[in-house]
This record gives sequence, structure tokens and C-alpha cells, in this order.
Amino acid sequence: MPTGRYTIASALRRSYLGAGAAAMGALVLSLGAVLGLFDAEVAVEGSIVLALIVAAFYALLRSGFSQRFDDPALSAAQLAVAFIYLAYLTYRTEDAPAALALLYAVTMLYGMLRLDPGRLALLAVLAVVSHGVMLFMLIDAGHLKDLAAAWTQFGALALALAAFVAAAGTVKRLRERLSEANRRLVEVAEEANDRASRDALTRVYHRRHLLEALEREASRATRWDKPLSIARVDIDRFRSLNAELGYDVGDAVLSRFAEVAQTALRDVDVFGRYGGKEFLLIMPDTDLAGAVIAGERLRAAVNGARFAVDAGRRVTCTSGVTQYVKGERVSSLLTRAEASLSYAKAAGRDRVMALPLEGKRAAG
Repeated sequence: MPTGRYTIASALRRSYLGAGAAAMGALVLSLGAVLGLFDAEVAVEGSIVLALIVAAFYALLRSGFSQRFDDPALSAAQLAVAFIYLAYLTYRTEDAPAALALLYAVTMLYGMLRLDPGRLALLAVLAVVSHGVMLFMLIDAGHLKDLAAAWTQFGALALALAAFVAAAGTVKRLRERLSEANRRLVEVAEEANDRASRDALTRVYHRRHLLEALEREASRATRWDKPLSIARVDIDRFRSLNAELGYDVGDAVLSRFAEVAQTALRDVDVFGRYGGKEFLLIMPDTDLAGAVIAGERLRAAVNGARFAVDAGRRVTCTSGVTQYVKGERVSSLLTRAEASLSYAKAAGRDRVMALPLEGKRAAG
């Protein structure tokens, strides 16, 4: 069962098409009266009833009662009531049922915009049957003298309604194709944006994206009073590796390192290449102790991974961790993490070190 809270605005959004169709119907009735196709009394009565129908369905939408049904906009019910009333108007106008054909067209047009072809076909059958019954009643009452013209008009109405149902199927297919095209465009845009946010070699986020993400997370941490920590991660002795084994091997190590590091991270963590051989890890909802644990998990993953380097050479990493302080500048946070990294390198590398605000080093 659908659920949701209705407001006046949402009710209006769901009923404005029906109100528009009713307004067009009232206009047709008024023109028919002006042209002398039927009495003004019929036009006034019809317009009032159409307005009452719109008001009644609006009240159902506004109350939220329509949420009990699988068609919360009650479009099918609105069309069913409209068709039955049009059949009644056919009887009321007596000798001018053809003038109401336009009202059937307006109603079916509304249905094309709101319903699937199956439901619209059932409603078209209802319209044809109810209109046919009224014609029989008019004939039985002696109001229709030209039976050939009456049944020709009835046949034309049935064919027109069938054409509307067929058109509704086409409209549905076009909508589905448009929806699929829009979905694909969104996917392409997201893919392009993702590519633009990533380092070409390692396929992790590049520096600009990392800084933007860090600004967002810092604002979020301040707004919601949540912890936030970062780690500046450095591949140990990478320059000597490049010099001894060549840049191709160095590039392979960078790419492999980024791949391995991501296996040790949470989905909410943001990881990327900060520059050269250094990476940045942003850890939302993580205090300093938790950040040290995360850094150790990353270090262990790298130590246990295989890299395309000579036997006997290990690839390790060193991390400098710190926690965000509410209201501080991101640049200050990054500087403190860099200081932590420097202390960790000076202590021998292949380790995680946290530098709290007090300046006391804490090794992981």
C-alpha cells in the first residue's frame, strides 16, 4: 500500500491535469450552448458537475485517502466518472450527441497522459458501452430520427477511442525510451565526472578532488559534531626504487599500491594520490585512535601484498595521522598530518604515527 503525507501543493500537482481537462470540457459545453447545439441549461449543469467532480477528487487527494490504492492519483476513477457523466450528457442533449465527441477526445487525452494502455483500453470500452446505452435510450424515447447518422457517429467515436488507446501505447514506449536515454545520460555524466576526479595512473582520486572532499567532510564534522581524521601515507624509499628499477616499475608500484590500499579501507573513506609517491586518506566519523588502527590495517595490507619488484626488496608505507579540530582550517590539518608523517619517517619508516594537538607522538 502506498504511503506518504499529502500537502495542498502535492494534491494540486496530482490534480492539475484533471482540472485542466474539466476546464476544457466546460469550454466546449459553453461553445456548444453559444452555437445553439444544445440548451444553455445543459452547458451550465455540465460545467457545474465537472467542477464538482474535480473538487471531489481533489478532496480525496488532499485527505490522503487515495494513498490506499495502487493508483494514488485516482486517474482511472476520474476518467470512469467523466465517461459515465458524458454518457448522461449525451442523453440530456437529446438531438445533439455528436457535439459531445470533443469532450470524449479531451477526456481520452487526459487518460493518455496519466494511464497505461491496458487501463485506458478498459475505460474506452466503458465509454463505448455507456455511450451506446444512452443512444439506445434516445432511440427508444424517439429523440433520434436519423438512425444511420447516429450509429455512424457511434462507430466513429469507437474508432477514435481505439486510436487513442493505440496512441497511448506509442506514448508509453516513447516515455520508456526517453527514460532509458535519460538514465544513460546520467550514467555517462557520472562516469565522466568520476574519470575527471581520478588520477590517470592509479585510478584513485587526485589532489583537487581530495581537497574538495576534505573541505566537505570538515564542514560536516563541524556541523554535526562528528570526529574526522586523516592520514598522509608515503611509499617508503620510492625515489631510490625509481632510480634503481626505472620509472615503469615505479609506475607499476604506485598503481599496485593504490589497488592494495583500497582493500583495507571502508566504503566511507576517501583515498587518493596527493602527489608523487604520497597518498591521502580521509576517514569520516573516526577519532585519532580509530585512525591509527585504520593506518595499521593499511600498512599490514601493503606488507602482505606482492609487488613487481626484485626479490628481496619490500614495498612498505609510512603514515602520519591526525584528527580534525572543530573550526580549524583544512591547511592546518594537513600540515599537522605532514608533521606526523615526518616523525614516523624519522623513527624508521614502515609505521603509523599520530600527532595530537599537544604535540606528543603516539605510534601505532
